Amino acid sequence: MSFHDYLIGINLSIVIDILIAVGLGFLIFFFFYRKNSLRLAVILGGMFLAYLIVSVINAFSKNNSLYLSKVMLQFVIFFVSLIIAVVYQSEFKSALSRMGKPLEHEQAYRSTDDELLKVVGEIVKAAQKCSKNDIGALIILTRSALPEIIINSGVLLNALVSAPLIESIFNKYCPLHDGALVVKGNRLIAAGCFLQISQEIKLDKELGTRHRAALGITEIRPDVLAVVVSEETGIISVAKKGQLKRYITSEILQQELEAFYGIARIAAPVDRIKKR
Repeated sequence: MSFHDYLIGINLSIVIDILIAVGLGFLIFFFFYRKNSLRLAVILGGMFLAYLIVSVINAFSKNNSLYLSKVMLQFVIFFVSLIIAVVYQSEFKSALSRMGKPLEHEQAYRSTDDELLKVVGEIVKAAQKCSKNDIGALIILTRSALPEIIINSGVLLNALVSAPLIESIFNKYCPLHDGALVVKGNRLIAAGCFLQISQEIKLDKELGTRHRAALGITEIRPDVLAVVVSEETGIISVAKKGQLKRYITSEILQQELEAFYGIARIAAPVDRIKKR
């Protein structure tokens, strides 16, 4: 069947085919949106739209006038798709892994609000201690499974979150102190993990590798929050959605973490009983 016949012979099966194609296009767009690569999605979508327009013109043209343009667009789309497959191979691998048997670190750790409040307190306490002693730290909090390549770059822990354990991991004598600590729910998933650093050139030059790594992971994973403690200054920072907030106090850090987990501290009830 030619493309011309496909267009003029519309029936129920063709409508279903178009709906499936639109659905797949939406999934591709959502994938790039989650990776903060909306510009790339727009470029790829624009090329595909141009290819469709050229195909429609060729279908109703007697002499196939845009044949060369169609061939060139086919080549460009194939080439760009190949590049995307290489760049996002770890994300594709992680998605395929989740479709099969769940990996150990990808299991859903269900935690109550009370448990998460305790986690927040332990992280704040550890950040305070690291800040006071000028100990560098990078803590990555995630709601979903991170790519396998990140987890495998460190050491699996699967331990309950505790301030003393976090402090010991970032002690300069610990071999894991230079990497990132991954936290999911109330569990320390892995330590010593390596992250891709941000390529943003306008960042303050005094920001080190930890800050750039925190920005890098939050640029591609909007569902991730990173807590950074500077080894040089002791300043606590929070990175989310590719943005960095510096000079974070303990109170603000508490609020940021509670907002990330979607919990709220329950205020103590006011005693309204009058003393006689």
